[in-house]
Order: sequence, then C-alpha cells, then structure tokens
Amino acid sequence: MVAPTTAELVQEIEDAQAILLPGQKSMDKLTLHYLANLSWADQLHKCYEELESRLVDIDVLRAAGVKLESLVAPVLPNGRLQGEYATGNLTFITQYPATSVITIPAGTKVFSIQEDYTRIFYQTTEAGSIGIGESEATIAAKAVVRGITGNIPAYSIIQLESAVAGISELENRLAMTGGTPDETDDELRERYFDAVQAPGRATIMMLERALNDISTVAEVKIVNYGQGDFGVLVDHSGGVAAVSTDIVACLDQNKAAGTQARGMLCGTIDADNATLLTDDVYGGQIWFRPRNHIQSEEILAGTYLDMDNATQSFSVTIPAGTHRGDMVMATLATPNSRAKKLITIPTSIDGNSYDILLGMGGPGCLYNLPELIPIDISGQIVLTDTPEVGLVNKIQTSLTAFLNSFRTGQRLEYSDALCFMQNTFDPTADDYIGQAFLGINEILQLTCSGGKQVASAIGDRITVEEDWRIEAGTVTITVVSE
Repeated sequence: MVAPTTAELVQEIEDAQAILLPGQKSMDKLTLHYLANLSWADQLHKCYEELESRLVDIDVLRAAGVKLESLVAPVLPNGRLQGEYATGNLTFITQYPATSVITIPAGTKVFSIQEDYTRIFYQTTEAGSIGIGESEATIAAKAVVRGITGNIPAYSIIQLESAVAGISELENRLAMTGGTPDETDDELRERYFDAVQAPGRATIMMLERALNDISTVAEVKIVNYGQGDFGVLVDHSGGVAAVSTDIVACLDQNKAAGTQARGMLCGTIDADNATLLTDDVYGGQIWFRPRNHIQSEEILAGTYLDMDNATQSFSVTIPAGTHRGDMVMATLATPNSRAKKLITIPTSIDGNSYDILLGMGGPGCLYNLPELIPIDISGQIVLTDTPEVGLVNKIQTSLTAFLNSFRTGQRLEYSDALCFMQNTFDPTADDYIGQAFLGINEILQLTCSGGKQVASAIGDRITVEEDWRIEAGTVTITVVSE
C-alpha cells in the first residue's frame, strides 16, 4: 500500500464535496473551507502513514531490526546470530624498569581514536603484571563492542581510559582482528524461511548452516538416525586434541528439543548381553547412554584401540539416579587419549541397558571428524610421438586434485578416475572436466586402491562408510614404450 499525498487527499475531498454540492465552485486556497479540507487531508495522510508503518512491522518480508526479530522468534527462539569481538594483544609499557610489581587488572579499558574522532574501546580479558626489573607486559584484549569496527591496524591503540599506576604508554603491536558483524536482516529472514519452508528438514538445514559459519569448520555432514538421534561429521581444523566449544555451543543452540547428536554408535549392552559393533571413528571420547533409569551406581570397564593402534583400557562410573538418555563420559588411559574403536565391552551385572558412543563434545552434543581414506592410483600409458610438455606431471596433478575434491561419504567411480587421467580436473568447469591432455596414445592400465578395495575396470567403484572421506594417496603414472 502507498499512502496518498496530502494534495491528493485534498483533491479527493473536494471532488466528493462537488458531487454532494454541484453548485459549489472551485475553492480559493485562502478560504476557510479549503483550509479545513487541508487539515482533514493532513490528518488522513498521517493515518495512512501510520497504517503503512504497522503493516510493515508485521510483514516478515519488510520488517527490520527488533520488529523482524520479534516476528521470527517463534521459529528462531535464539534470534539474530551475534557477531564476534575483535581480539588481539595490548602491550603496556613503563618509562623505567619497574622497582615493584605493577598489576594491570582484567577489564582495563583502552581506546583508539579514528580519523572522524570517534573512539573504539577495548578491554583486557585477563590480568597481567610487569615484574621487577621489567618494563612491559603483553596482555590479551578484545573490543568492547562486537563487529568489524574493532578490526584495526597495528599501533592504533595508544590511550588508556583511566590511568594505571606505573604505566606510561601502551600499544597494539599487531592488528586487532576477528571482529564480525551481527547477522543482517536479510540473513535472518533466510534462516527463518529455511525453517518454515522445509518441515522435517529445518533442524538439519539450520545446523549445517550454523556449523559452516564456524571459522574452523570446512565441511559439515549431518546424518539422521531417527528416534531423535542424529550424527554430526565436521572437518574441523582443530582435530580431536581438544573439544571445540564453538561446535558444542552451536549444536546446543540449534538442535531441536528432545534430539541428541549422538556420535557413532559402537556397541550396546542389554543386561548380560553385550554387542560390539564394527563401526570405528577418526578418534574420540567414549560415552555411555543408559536406556533405562539407573537405580544404583554401576562401574563398567573395557578396552579400546587408540589413534596409535594400541590397545588401551577405559572405565566409567554411572551415578545412581542417572536418567534414561543422559550421557556419561568414560575415563580413558590418559586425558589426551582418543578412541578409534572399541575392542571389548562389559555386560551389566545390574541388568541395565546402554548405548556406547564414540565422539568429541558434550552430553547430547557429540561430533566426529571424517576418517581420511587415502586412495592410491597407478597407471601405465603409451605416448604419441608429440606429447605436450610435462604431460605425466599434468596427469598426476589432475588425478591428485580429483582425489582431494571428495566430500565426506562420497564414493569413487572408476570411470571418473579414467576421465581425469585424460582431462584436466577443473573445479570451475562443467562436471569439473577441463582441457583434454594431448599426447596419450593408449592407456594400458589404471588401478585405484584404498579402503581395502581395488577398482580397475569400468563399472568398478570404491565404496565408503558414511564418515569416510577420500583423499589423495600416491599417484604414479608410468610411460611404457610400444
């Protein structure tokens, strides 16, 4: 709706009056009659504008800011995704070596003055001190306000908000970085429509998008196991040395109520019957999830294969009163040990039932990294009399790029490998098929091997488990004389 202007409304009022009073002449703009019409038209115009504003505020497609947030709240209860704070280090300096310890408290505020004379504030995130005989200390800090405005060059921070005894100057010797903006209105709308237009898949779609937004995550795959369970596979640059709090927080905030990111199910216990499954993982913690209420404390133990393929022992204490579905983490051989596979699992002398899970994370928020499966390719070719320069290296580079392009859970088709032995692997081209190689007279042999499988003829393939991801192993192309 477009609100009519005051002039248009005056004309409509005059037209209506002319119909009611045909003898009425056109009114002069200085007459009281016209001024009355003008005041009515002005008030009507304001009513139209107010109505238009209210209509905008209740329309997801047009609402903005807090109005949009309130509209999407029933579907996205956590609201707008917040940006990140810019972070870095501040160096506090004394004029002379300290004769006593100088303490810089956590929360010490400093600021940078911009070209337009605005101030951007930062604060230390931990306490620091300058020891006796020393003249400086470097302390971690972050911007007070989220967003990209906190990203500033080195040597831009020079002012303390309040004096700190003994400190004569300060500087940021490296840039302050990492500040990101809050989710925009358009991005918030997109997440909202993802949720309402994809019944049954909204949680997965939102989870994948949210996990992909984490800077340390390169790829995400979510597997729905049913009954409220799903698996999360993330290509996380931090590996499994420590739990990613960002990933766990993302899962906790975005998964649907009553669902669990369970990790990999690797064994079950039904009273005196223990079933060991063959599934393994890249590496993770061991978790026990009761399938019944635990009346009294139970201690269980078993063995696992660690990431060095050594057999280790684990134990877990399930507290009395543990509810069905509550996950309890087992104690491994060392705090840094990670399990790839279970070797032996116990039975329950108390008659309890458990799922045994492998994964990194926290209760109900487990994730796994893809298992990397190297694929070796060997081939033999006969060249023409005039092959292009560096042909063998180009073929090997093409096949290596092809193998490194695979996503988690994607199988290898022999015919694809044969294609990229004859054509450049080009991610920008249709079907990734780039320029054909010049100089191959005959392909005598091509073999792909890995994951305890071999593919050597059209129709062959190397299949993968849901958490496998193919990567390049050794690629060797040999030239054979006719």
